[in-house]
Amino acid sequence: MSKIILASSSPRRKELLKKAGIDFIIDASSIDEVMDESLPLEERLMKLATDKIINIHYKYPQDIVIGADTVVCFQNQVIGKAKDENHAREILKTLSNHKHTVYTAVAIYFQDELMTFVDHTDVYFKDISDMIEEYIASQDWVGKAGAYGIQGSADKFVDHIEGDKDTVIGLPVQSLVKILLNRK
Repeated sequence: MSKIILASSSPRRKELLKKAGIDFIIDASSIDEVMDESLPLEERLMKLATDKIINIHYKYPQDIVIGADTVVCFQNQVIGKAKDENHAREILKTLSNHKHTVYTAVAIYFQDELMTFVDHTDVYFKDISDMIEEYIASQDWVGKAGAYGIQGSADKFVDHIEGDKDTVIGLPVQSLVKILLNRK
């Protein structure tokens, strides 16, 4: 029986898999997360998700290894994680009262077979101008694509979404579960 290995140290991805009732272990690799800018966005993300799991796959060649990468895009520009408070403030001001798209790429090794996919969700922010400073002070933006976590206090920023909220959190669980069930 194959084990499932989550090649991510993200507490949000861990929480999503647990909530879905998936039995897994964590063994995260650490790589320099550099996207190949010459590739179209979705291919870039799938390559990065694959890069994150390749070493873990070699460590567990008979098992299922899952990795993911999430980015926020606004007006065709990729917005990664904020470098500091000023950068977080700038990102949030940019997203305020606008729609942006969150992409999460997933890479899965089933022994020697690699499968990748990308899911995206459109997120519509309210005017959050009067909420930014409090959010910056909370430090909830640290380590999160787009400088916010929809699963936390930043949920008040959202007017509505079109798509899967789990994609915004960092792992499109419904799509992943379908793939895992079809492989058993």
